[in-house]
Amino acid sequence: MAKNKKISSSSDTNIRHLGQKLIKRHHNLVVYMIFGFLAALINTIVFMMLHKWWHSAMVISNTIAFIVSNLASFFFNQKAVFINNVDHDHTTWHKLVVFFAYRIISLIPDTLIMLVGLSWMHLNALFVKIVDQILVGIFNYLTTRSVFQVQGNSIFTRAKNHIQERKNKK
Repeated sequence: MAKNKKISSSSDTNIRHLGQKLIKRHHNLVVYMIFGFLAALINTIVFMMLHKWWHSAMVISNTIAFIVSNLASFFFNQKAVFINNVDHDHTTWHKLVVFFAYRIISLIPDTLIMLVGLSWMHLNALFVKIVDQILVGIFNYLTTRSVFQVQGNSIFTRAKNHIQERKNKK
């Protein structure tokens, strides 16, 4: 019986250690998902207010919601999400321009999803907006990382650095 407790204790410690490694490794993703949810919530609320309550055109409502939520998202990402391996070489204005350049690319599928869902398929606006925000959010995470974090010069350089780090840990 004591042997089983020892094995259980050891495996619990290993599982806890693995969990801590995963959280540390994917910290930015987890925090991005939390603040991304807030930005998507802002986007959805602004869109629904403009489109449903004030009866503005879908494209106008979607574009204004896009601008408001992405300004909030930029602030969230810069101050709370990407705090490790931060790019200090570029100014906030430079990051803002690059951030919105990527996000404008995501505005195209964002608007197309809303157009197809509302005008052609006649689906519920809230449902379409939620699906839209999930799909666009995945694309945005991938592009946002490159704005706020220092990127390695190439895949070869990153692989070489990773191998060197592993050797240093041993």
